[in-house]
This record gives sequence, structure tokens and C-alpha cells, in this order.
Amino acid sequence: MAEMNEDQAKLNEAYSRFKQLQDEVKSLMLGTVGERGIPRVSYAPYVRDESGSFFVYVSHLSEHTSELIKGKVASVLLIEDESEVEQIFARVRISYLCDVVEIDRDDALYENTLGRFKDQFGNVVSVLRSLPDFVLFQLSPTSGRFVTGFGQAYDLTGDRLDQLTHVGPDQIKRR
Repeated sequence: MAEMNEDQAKLNEAYSRFKQLQDEVKSLMLGTVGERGIPRVSYAPYVRDESGSFFVYVSHLSEHTSELIKGKVASVLLIEDESEVEQIFARVRISYLCDVVEIDRDDALYENTLGRFKDQFGNVVSVLRSLPDFVLFQLSPTSGRFVTGFGQAYDLTGDRLDQLTHVGPDQIKRR
């Protein structure tokens, strides 16, 4: 019984760190795949909706934008600021594999989401909206992993990928 309570306490602590990281990080690392399978990493400020989807507003001048349009998949990484970590090899992080959809400018979701961007990031969003090369994408997570340190990895499950399932040596061997 004590072991079960200890396991539950660890899970509760991990979940608290998971939510804290989601609340603190304002930009995501964005992984895309280009022509010939060449990977690319960039970053973008984001907002999230109640379903757990990420929204990024990016320029066609960026190579990752065309890769999002063509590839329809992306990786997302939210990661603890390295200036605040105790151990650089064990930064707290959440990674997701996402399906990608471009949101049309005529869609009500476009207006609502850009309103949320302006609320979160200020008037710079009004300037970006006036530029013809910016595009809004919805990145919907299909799987995820949360890592809090050495031997402390959790698969993300549930409808919103917000439930944690500890990944131990047995799960790693099966992959």
C-alpha cells in the first residue's frame, strides 16, 4: 500500500510539473521534414485551445511553412529554459507528434485564434496580420512524451494527451 501511495505521489508531482511547463512556455520548437527527407527545426510562439491543439502563426518566408503545408505532420517540443535547470542533460520537456492543418483566413477559427494571439502577445500580432505572407496552422497532437529527468519518462494518453503513463524499462525494450 505504501508503494502505491509513493507511486501515486510521484505521478501527481510529475503531472504538476507537466502542467507547469505547459503554462510557462510561450514558444515551441517546431520540427518539420522537407524535400528529400531533410529535417528542419525552428520555433514559433503559440496558443492552445481546449482540445489541446497548438496554433502557430508563421511566415511563408520561413522554410518550415512550406514544409507544414506539404508534409501535414510536425513535431513539437516544449522544453524547460536551460538557464533554470539543475542538470543540462535532464531538462524537463514535452514532445508531441502532430497532424497539421492550415486554417483559412475566412474561417471563424482564424479570427478567434488571432484574437487569442493578440491577447497573449500584444500589438505585434496586428502588424503581422497586415503582412500577406503569414499563415495560421493548427497542430493537433496524436502522441506525446513527457520527460522530467533520468528514468522519468511518461507517455501521454487520453483524449487531450494530458494523462501520464510511466515508461519503464519493459516498455522501452518493446519498441
